[in-house]
Amino acid sequence: MKKIFGYAIILALFMSGCQQGKIYVHYHKFSNYQWPRFDKVTFNIPIEDAGTEADIVFMVRHITQYPYDNLPVNIMLHTPSGEERIMEKEIKIKDVNGDFIGKGAGDLWDVEEILWPKFYFTEAGNYSIEFENIIPKTAIPGLMDIGIKVVKK
Repeated sequence: MKKIFGYAIILALFMSGCQQGKIYVHYHKFSNYQWPRFDKVTFNIPIEDAGTEADIVFMVRHITQYPYDNLPVNIMLHTPSGEERIMEKEIKIKDVNGDFIGKGAGDLWDVEEILWPKFYFTEAGNYSIEFENIIPKTAIPGLMDIGIKVVKK
């Protein structure tokens, strides 16, 4: 019984260590593995401390049937005081040889890309990041979900 309790404590410490530095992690799941063309996805990020510096990371989970080399998106970041930052970004999904990049497990692939390295949150409050797919089709097939991770530096 003492061994099991000891292992449980070690596992709990390990798991809490893995979460160290993460301020926010959230995914948006797509139904039928498709992101409809005009469906914008918004993440609301609560920042408690002004002066926080962190990486803002975009995460994509897709299946092997994803047909494109990249995922082009428009990204709009809104600060609590109303400032906007807009960026168009192509998230690489395949390398030059047509092989998927990222971490693969069976038919699933995870890709992460830092959108804003060492982003300085100048004020506390609710920041929002909105994503819009800009592939000129009715829907992007092969996407399970997209997400945002904010990791303190």
